[in-house]
Amino acid sequence: MNKNIAWLCVIFGGICEIFWVSGLKYADSILLYGLTALGIVFSFTCMVLACKVIEVGIAYAVFVGIGTAGVVIAEMLVFGEEVSMLKIVLIGIMLVSIIGLKLLGDRDENCMRVDSKESTKV
Repeated sequence: MNKNIAWLCVIFGGICEIFWVSGLKYADSILLYGLTALGIVFSFTCMVLACKVIEVGIAYAVFVGIGTAGVVIAEMLVFGEEVSMLKIVLIGIMLVSIIGLKLLGDRDENCMRVDSKESTKV
C-alpha cells in the first residue's frame, strides 16, 4: 500500500467513525447494532492498515479529528443538537491544528530524506 492509499484509508476510517459513533447513541434494533459493530471493525481496520505505512501519531490525529468534527456536525445538522458558534469555531481550530500537524510531519519527512541523501554522499 502506498502513502496516498493509506491516507485514503485514514479518511475513510474517520468517516466510518462518524456513523458508528452516532450508531452507539441512536441504534434501537439488532440490525442497527450490527451495522454499528461492523462500522467499528471497518473503521479500525482502515486505521491499522494505514498505520503500517504512515506515521501513527499524525494518522491518528487526522482519524480522530475527522470523527470528532463529523460527529459534532452530524449531531447539529441531522439530529437537532443546538448549533453554537463556539462549537463551530472550536472545530475549525481543531481542524487547522490537525492540518498543521500533517504539514509539519511532511516537512520533517522531507528533511530526513535530504539528510539521508547527504550522509550517503561521502
